[in-house]
Amino acid sequence: MSPHEIPLVRLLVPFMAGIAAGVAIERPWAELWVVLLVSAPVWMWWGVRRHSFRFRWVYGVVLSVWMAALGYWYSGAYDERSLPRHFAKVCPSAVVFVGVVADAPDKGGKVKVPLRVQAAAAQPGAWQSCEGYLLLFLDPAPSADSLRYGDRIWVEAQASPVESPKNPHAFNYQRYLHFRNLHYQAFVRDGAFGLIERGGGHLLWRYAYAWRDRLLTVLRDYFPTQDEYAVASALLLGYKEDLSEELRTTYVQTGSMHALAVSGTHVGLVYLGLYFLVRRLPWRGIWKRWGDVVLVLLGIWTFALITGGSPSVMRAALMFTIFQIGQATQQQAPIWNVLGATALILLVANPYYLFDLGFQLSFAAVAGIVGLRRVLLRYSPVLPSWLQGPWDVLLVGVSAQLGTLPLSLYYFHQFPVYFWLAGWVVVLGGALYMWGAALLLLLHAFIPPAAEVVGWGLYYGLWAMNQAMRAIQHLPGSVVQGIWISSWAIVFLYISIAYGAAGLLYKQRRWLLVASLALLVVAVENLMRQTPLLHQRQAVLYAVGRHLLFDFFDGPTLYTWSDDIPERRERFAAEANRMAAGFLKPTTYVQAHSEQPFRSSNLFVQPPFVQFYDKTIAVVEHSGHLGNRTSVPLPVDALVLHNNPRVTMAECLQHFAPKIVVIDASNGSRRSRQWQVECEAQRLPVYDIRQQGAWVLSAKH
Repeated sequence: MSPHEIPLVRLLVPFMAGIAAGVAIERPWAELWVVLLVSAPVWMWWGVRRHSFRFRWVYGVVLSVWMAALGYWYSGAYDERSLPRHFAKVCPSAVVFVGVVADAPDKGGKVKVPLRVQAAAAQPGAWQSCEGYLLLFLDPAPSADSLRYGDRIWVEAQASPVESPKNPHAFNYQRYLHFRNLHYQAFVRDGAFGLIERGGGHLLWRYAYAWRDRLLTVLRDYFPTQDEYAVASALLLGYKEDLSEELRTTYVQTGSMHALAVSGTHVGLVYLGLYFLVRRLPWRGIWKRWGDVVLVLLGIWTFALITGGSPSVMRAALMFTIFQIGQATQQQAPIWNVLGATALILLVANPYYLFDLGFQLSFAAVAGIVGLRRVLLRYSPVLPSWLQGPWDVLLVGVSAQLGTLPLSLYYFHQFPVYFWLAGWVVVLGGALYMWGAALLLLLHAFIPPAAEVVGWGLYYGLWAMNQAMRAIQHLPGSVVQGIWISSWAIVFLYISIAYGAAGLLYKQRRWLLVASLALLVVAVENLMRQTPLLHQRQAVLYAVGRHLLFDFFDGPTLYTWSDDIPERRERFAAEANRMAAGFLKPTTYVQAHSEQPFRSSNLFVQPPFVQFYDKTIAVVEHSGHLGNRTSVPLPVDALVLHNNPRVTMAECLQHFAPKIVVIDASNGSRRSRQWQVECEAQRLPVYDIRQQGAWVLSAKH
């Protein structure tokens, strides 16, 4: 396909590059819009003039630069912090806010409520009109659980910027919220908020969320067990808050988590069901042509709104809209142009979609299906007609998996070996469930006894699907874990996939050579990253609240010194850093409160002392660790204060002569400040993990 046949893709690429550059550089240029506005008529005028064939490329370059500049400006202008009357500018010391709930609250350990601020006050009565978004964290309670989209509430709390991650390679929640245009948060005490009125927000979203809540109530009646209800609500409505950690892991490790996130597959099933019904309506001619389109699109967009309007759903809904309008007008655009138009529309609506995982995976999957399925079909064996359907499902799944492979390796650090087998299960099971669920809802409204029968069948169908997924998860070698690739590796992997597919399809050896060279670059880059890890000697003290978690990386061995920290919290704090260092889990665990000393060739632990190669660390948890006073303080490389010990810095310095004092996250704020003041008076370096994040110490042989 010639690039001239896909002009929207040619516009999309520089626009995305500009957005990415704007986010990476983080230096908004507010006045750039003037340059863009003035220059637009110039390049439009230039575009309609005739040019020498020799210089035809100049106009394309100019337009690409203009689109890149537009993306750069838009990425900064879309940031809610650039609003002229943002509450952080108008009333930086505000403690009381009034606003509208901007999205459906997310319920978990805390109820997370995004608030569109309308007014703020530093003291009662001193209201100032302002704008911006604030993420509220509420304790689970009936008053918090009753909040809905569009509710206007007051809240008394101190707003603060969202903090960056405190542990190396940990999930960057600050960046995650940034791409949802949330930059400030507030932890709200029980009773420090109240409802003013209901009925705010956009009417369409208000009705969509209300209908979703009603449908969830209906599903709860027919799916009594937690796992089956969670899968039922996720498949039909994209509601994943009730999924257990164990069930999430099962679907992730089988490569089927996409089935529980409403996406193009679900929209496609809705389309097929609606198309099957509208084709049987008795109208003819132009009424039939446009009537079918209107009814199908009305159903698709209703489904998209009820499921929350995620980027993957909006992508699918937009693509089906473009295709349906093309059919009605008897004009079909190339699929790549449709894909480019859809992405461009979504990015104009929200440039931060570019960094949304659902957006990336959704477009990568469709691109994989469009670009790779033809290659797989060409090299497929001749099969009996009864096998063609299942085989085509397999090829679509493999194409989508290859399209998303680099992103999946980068984000999830694992590869599900039996994704093709799980794909058959979830595609067939999901299709039967979604069409059956539509029938269930219809019967629930008009024939409840028949709905009981259908609900019983759907319940046991989902139960069987969950059991099948667990069985696939526990097959030998079901998942390859601990894969760690860089962002550059993603680029070269996609180059390899694209050129490899094109080379096989058009039988071009040069393109296959490019694909091989791209793979070689990935292999060399990975080798260069892995080689230094064989000689790593590093100690890491993580930020884990009141717990103690120390990792000692000693070449191919990992020692972990910890207390009774919960496994889930340990994984959240340290798992990503361990993977980056080449470990899935620690080689040896050392119990923090054991009376027996631990000794290996390069590590010795006997509280309060730790010796790791040439580094000596004293970890003081209580005054008893100071021991008897000596005439000369014991030299140590670091003094770690843990668990809020009731000691002064002067008392510690009578026993130890540290090069640095490390205050971990288990200590209280007041005592930490006191120690910092004492250290500054002694001109002693101090490191506060609560403020600065995990502490890293490199050792020498």
